[in-house]
Amino acid sequence: MKKSLIALAVAGAMVAPMVAQADATLYGSFRMGVAQTDGASTDGDLDVIDTSSRMGIKGDVDLGMEGSKGFFHWEAQVYGTDDADQGQALGNRLMYIGAKGDWGTAQIGKMYHPHYLLIEAPTNVFHPGSGGFGERFNLGNTFHKRQQNTVAYISPNMNGLTVIAGFVLLGDTDDNDMVLDDDVDGFNVAATYSGIENLTLSVSHGDVDAGNVKTAAAISVSDAGVISSTAASTVTDYSKEVTGVSAKYKAGAVEVMAKYETAEVDGNGANITDEDVWELAARYTTEGGVAVYGRYADYEEDNSSADLEQFGVGVSKKMGKGIVYLEHVNNDSNDSNGDRTVAGYRVDF
Repeated sequence: MKKSLIALAVAGAMVAPMVAQADATLYGSFRMGVAQTDGASTDGDLDVIDTSSRMGIKGDVDLGMEGSKGFFHWEAQVYGTDDADQGQALGNRLMYIGAKGDWGTAQIGKMYHPHYLLIEAPTNVFHPGSGGFGERFNLGNTFHKRQQNTVAYISPNMNGLTVIAGFVLLGDTDDNDMVLDDDVDGFNVAATYSGIENLTLSVSHGDVDAGNVKTAAAISVSDAGVISSTAASTVTDYSKEVTGVSAKYKAGAVEVMAKYETAEVDGNGANITDEDVWELAARYTTEGGVAVYGRYADYEEDNSSADLEQFGVGVSKKMGKGIVYLEHVNNDSNDSNGDRTVAGYRVDF
């Protein structure tokens, strides 16, 4: 045991200078909370949850080119709850490399797509970003969140306008969406404009042709009027288009954010779903680091006549590198996800 500890210490001492030479930054965010969920299968359950803890390393490298430099970024999911998760390898959230300069930025690997960053992230005001609550109605998450096999270009800021284009080449069963299991080829183009004081406007369009896939990503209405996800099935010639716009206005301590997304899914030679969602969020932050925030969302799906609403409120207090928060998200009574209240603690480094 002592020999193992000595070997580990020596290895760490050898790695540290190498990291320093690469101008790298080690960072992380550990996020834990106590949640109460009220739903069809979890009536009043209390649980300790990990709200997406992560750690990573990023930095710049010298390419020997005037006006340009290289960079790298790796980030992994780390688990703070459940024995099964603790036995897993680190979840690979991000891993990309690239180069940047006055000409813009080019990067390749697994990265956030602009649709998520520009359209969906502004209204994601809640700390637990789970699919059933904090990110319940993100229509682009399936293909445009953290997608591997991506090649992207980001233009320089042109008087407040930035244009982004990304292409997915031969995504496969590791596309991180946990639903689709086939090749994923698609693109995402977007633009954001911040040339108006205190206001940021963004637009994005993504298109994916995934071939034959196994999916459970549709919402249906039962004969009793209960809205839930459909069972898994194989879909031929699956394709999905998603378009979104967002706006963010910040004036002093007040922020107001809004988004609208629409998506069309086709497969088996016919239309499967036509979805629309809009969200409105706001946040007020005091000089002492106390934030009060909330969001309202409305979702509609034409084929099944599904119509869902969600609202949530929260309060947080920043304490140096730490944050404590209390949040409640209320889903529509016809939504099988139910409601959830979380008291959480987050430490960043």
